[in-house]
Amino acid sequence: MIESREVSIGDRKLQFMRMPLFNAPVLILKGSKGYVMCGYLNMEAAEKLQDAAVRVTGVNTLEDVLEAQVKETTSRARNLGISPGMKVREILQLIS
Repeated sequence: MIESREVSIGDRKLQFMRMPLFNAPVLILKGSKGYVMCGYLNMEAAEKLQDAAVRVTGVNTLEDVLEAQVKETTSRARNLGISPGMKVREILQLIS
């Protein structure tokens, strides 16, 4: 079953989506300017589409996503001030 819900984190509202697959879930945390995606999703496609996207790995829950470190960014995400190594909680104001 696909879970999709609005979440409030501090003063930010974001859309969280989780879809269980066979070995791990697909996770996306979307703000109004960009999104965080799990390792299942394709950074090259996000770059080609000019999305402000970051990729995290090893996540199974919303809390895991929030505590994860950014592994990769698109150029548009870098233009927002996001770089690898930042924690997702640190970038929420930049993507929402």
